[in-house]
Amino acid sequence: MAGDSTYVGTYSPVTGFIFLFNLIVGAGALTIPHAFAQVGLFYGLGALCLLGLVSYVSATFVIEAIAGVNALRRLSNPPVLTKQGSLTMILSGASQAVDEASEAVPFLTHIEEEEGYVAGLRFDISEKIEIAAIAQELFSRKGLAAFYACVAAYLYGDLAIYAVAIPKSLREIICPRPSANAAVWECPNVAMNSAQLYRILVVVFGLALGSFAFGHMQKTQCIQLITTIMRHASFALMIILAFVGIGRGEGRPVADVVAHEDITSLPNFFGVCIYSFMCHHSIPGIIAPISKKRSVGLVLLYAFIAVMVVYVVLSISATFRFQPSDIQDVYTLNFNDYPVRFIAYFLSLFPVFTLSTSFPIICITLRENLHTLFKGAPNSPASNRHCSPTTIFAIAAVVPPLLVALCTEDVGMLVGITGAYAGLGIQWVIPAAFVYCLRQRLVVLQTQLKLSSLPKNPYASPFGKMIWLYLTFALSAASLVVITYTRLFK
Repeated sequence: MAGDSTYVGTYSPVTGFIFLFNLIVGAGALTIPHAFAQVGLFYGLGALCLLGLVSYVSATFVIEAIAGVNALRRLSNPPVLTKQGSLTMILSGASQAVDEASEAVPFLTHIEEEEGYVAGLRFDISEKIEIAAIAQELFSRKGLAAFYACVAAYLYGDLAIYAVAIPKSLREIICPRPSANAAVWECPNVAMNSAQLYRILVVVFGLALGSFAFGHMQKTQCIQLITTIMRHASFALMIILAFVGIGRGEGRPVADVVAHEDITSLPNFFGVCIYSFMCHHSIPGIIAPISKKRSVGLVLLYAFIAVMVVYVVLSISATFRFQPSDIQDVYTLNFNDYPVRFIAYFLSLFPVFTLSTSFPIICITLRENLHTLFKGAPNSPASNRHCSPTTIFAIAAVVPPLLVALCTEDVGMLVGITGAYAGLGIQWVIPAAFVYCLRQRLVVLQTQLKLSSLPKNPYASPFGKMIWLYLTFALSAASLVVITYTRLFK
């Protein structure tokens, strides 16, 4: 999460939609069917729609914050004063660096004739500014530390999920589970039981991919293309195969599906859904290159609608096809015994290939966030003269998730916890806090410049009333209390 703002190339709104859709529909989507089936059809649909709506609202907050912080940064540059009749124009020097050939919002001015000021505020999203830079601009020192701690916690959870899902998927291929309810079983072809094999695969996984955390690695376009194709093919196959099974009479009766409900599983489903709608930390990098900036709002809306449709269809098809107790926490594992072995292996290996390409990137991101979080702290590893800070923070990034993976193989539980706590902070609390702090800063700016009003932010959230911020904070607090209470006392 770099803090630098840079102008980037452009692509069409359709491409932006595809990138955003691919970003949201990731590892979390594989855990939704299991959690959805546990809570029941109606509770699941209601919670999924509610959480999707809140996630969309908070995503619009991120876009508003990007535009607002870009405007504040330009005003922080030394102003260029020019006389024009009886008016004084205060222009941001940074505005001259804008490429006029690209589509950008015109430099907005407000004329205050009585005071003799024209204040330049250019609300713009064509510059890529990461959420870490937004936090640095808007948050206090303590708020910034809390921000980095939340990001680090989320990345730790993300890595733990990957460190469990990949070895678990490999284990199911090497030593297939004899029944859906089997916890530990013998693997005669490798002369050990399933638990031992899983732990060996965790260690091998850590040695193979953890080493990338000590260097620098970027996804190539080829890898992104391959993983994108695999992702869409896998989800399409799972939906089709579920409906084929239902059509053959292998599904559940409608009455059974409607009658099943378990509200005690709802808190875990909340965490899974929050994790599965996560995209907010990467929104700046996706929207900045979109050529038609005025269409960004529609791109975001259509992407969330498309994701919602996929999640609903995937969850409903799984719920009608399998008994809740039979749906694996990684949904692809439900198709391990499919008669067409190519399809069975393809779906089983889907988490292995797609998640493996992301693991090193997330490790490096976590390493850099840890470095930033502890920079300047007393006795910080960053000040260690005997060992490189990169090495220390890389070890700190890789080892804890692997230790968690050695202790549990419950992907659904990890997704639920990560989403319910760190994910809730990044997806709901931080975007709302961004907008709240931004609007306060703009009020102060208006007072300092002695203006009757400020230019309108064309990228402001359509949920602009303060009540939406308060509702987001209230829902976050309520969710946190209920989820924590349920996990501790139920």
